Amino acid sequence: MLMYIPPEDLYFRLTGIQSQHVLHSRLGRDPEVWHYKGNSRSDDQLFSLIHGTGKKDRLYAIKGKKSGKVLFSHLSLDPQVGHINGDGKYNTNWFDLEVGAGEHRKHFRIVCPVSGEVLFSRMNKDPHFGNYTRTVYSDDQWFTMDFEDMVVKGVDYDIAKGKILAVTPHVLANQTLTNNLDDEQEMAFHFSETVTHTSTFQYTTGFTIEVGTEFSVKLPFVAESKISVSVSHSNKFTFGRETSFSKMYTVEFPVKAGPKKTVHGVLSVQEGTLEVPYTIHLTSKSTGVWVEAKGIWHGVSSWELCHNIHIE
Repeated sequence: MLMYIPPEDLYFRLTGIQSQHVLHSRLGRDPEVWHYKGNSRSDDQLFSLIHGTGKKDRLYAIKGKKSGKVLFSHLSLDPQVGHINGDGKYNTNWFDLEVGAGEHRKHFRIVCPVSGEVLFSRMNKDPHFGNYTRTVYSDDQWFTMDFEDMVVKGVDYDIAKGKILAVTPHVLANQTLTNNLDDEQEMAFHFSETVTHTSTFQYTTGFTIEVGTEFSVKLPFVAESKISVSVSHSNKFTFGRETSFSKMYTVEFPVKAGPKKTVHGVLSVQEGTLEVPYTIHLTSKSTGVWVEAKGIWHGVSSWELCHNIHIE
């Protein structure tokens, strides 16, 4: 699995998977670089990446927002893990974010190639935080990035690559009108029926949106057997979860029934599953940095309302 690498100036917290503690980088109170239980949030927990270039391509310096210093990982100096000014002046400031596999496929190790050490965060033995040789793997080495608060600015759909799948007719209602008189009568059918639609945004690549994030967007729909996007109505959704909402069909139409005749009316729609690639655009609340996430929108929708009349 490819890891999402955030742009510079997008802040995140580094959380140890085993310890559930977050790293901090602060000034004036020892230890300046350490970890603690991440229940409360503060700016000394926030970091950003400086992207390496040239010989340091695909390596990253990890800079504390509050301290303005970058982390280091030494082999023998005391402290072995700490922070320093210079924005990556020293080789021990540069890290490889090594993505895991299996149960750790969504996690990464913070490895300093120069020192050959990997960071750890644990609570089951001393020291609780530090580094040791990268060749030995342990559950206390794995971290995640928990990003700062973001705002969804909009969604673009790749309509040209959208698919309409598994289309079936769906009967909404049946009505029967009977003319018991000896003369022809004009009657009217009145239908008002509700259909449940569903919507799910499935993540594929890009910025990792937290499951449970709420946002309002317009959705794809089918018109004249083609996928389009609503230009007027937005719905509220929760990312990573299926959202259900209702669409009401209301129709009235007249019929003429001969003497002693019965008229049957059936209201139906086409119902099917849609798949449409999307790109979600988000910005950081604090810095305004733009990021993107891509995936597939899945929806169950209905369209093509029609009615059929049968006279007996």
